[in-house]
Amino acid sequence: MEWENAVTRAYDTRLALISPPRTGSTAVARLLWQHPRVTHHCHEPFEACYWGDQGPESVAGVLRHPMVVASGERIALADVERGSGLLMKEMSFQLSEAQFTQLVGLATAPPVFVICDPRLSTTSRLRIVRELNGAHTFPPFESGWQSLREQVELCRARDIPYVLVDSDDMRADPAGVTAALITAVGLPQAGGLENWTPRPGLKLVSPEVGALMSDVRKADDPFYRKVLGSSGIQPRGAVDWEREEAAIAAAGLEDDVAKWRHWYEEMRADPALIAGRHTERENNAHTG
Repeated sequence: MEWENAVTRAYDTRLALISPPRTGSTAVARLLWQHPRVTHHCHEPFEACYWGDQGPESVAGVLRHPMVVASGERIALADVERGSGLLMKEMSFQLSEAQFTQLVGLATAPPVFVICDPRLSTTSRLRIVRELNGAHTFPPFESGWQSLREQVELCRARDIPYVLVDSDDMRADPAGVTAALITAVGLPQAGGLENWTPRPGLKLVSPEVGALMSDVRKADDPFYRKVLGSSGIQPRGAVDWEREEAAIAAAGLEDDVAKWRHWYEEMRADPALIAGRHTERENNAHTG
């Protein structure tokens, strides 16, 4: 496709960041924005395809109008300075196999998969869907864990190098895990990437997706409220595991989360996982 050729011509660096929802992937994206080579961002270019049944033209529209990291403005691809760098962030469940292949094919580095304990990603999503529309649960597929596992397996089957980052490893050892991630995606080292200036007014979603959102979410999007108002990678606070697991059971997701935790533990044992210090939370997760 011509727009794909235009994307590859515009950017020397093209990174793909893929994750289940609520795993800390936007914080990892913000960290990568701090690198001088990453100048532009495309937020979930396939989102409108999943939620709005839109076609490939919506994907092309997002990638043809990237967000300038420094200013937050969207510009035409033709105005991107040659030699720039692009971060393409996507949710795992929003990608079909063909779309995943397309996204990874645009990247100049191994795709980065962001994970965290599925219990925490599940309860975080439960809190947000309850705030947005009063729902008490969500479809298990939209946890993103099934899709992520399939995408990791696809990379293995096709000998596609990939990187796994546990956001809680990054919380426990921000500088160490950041340095390892930067090396893994082939960028030169740069200091201080794990700290940034709050940008609470930034609009991450594309106009294509914004048109599908409720007025409540347009005014104050709970998916990005906390991370856009943050000033860097922070340690996770204490977790009340009994409360988290009770919320999962009340949502009817207990069996699903048990399966996702098994896949998560498999990923934690994958050599592609960037090493980091374990938090107390992670030690409990492995023995609990």
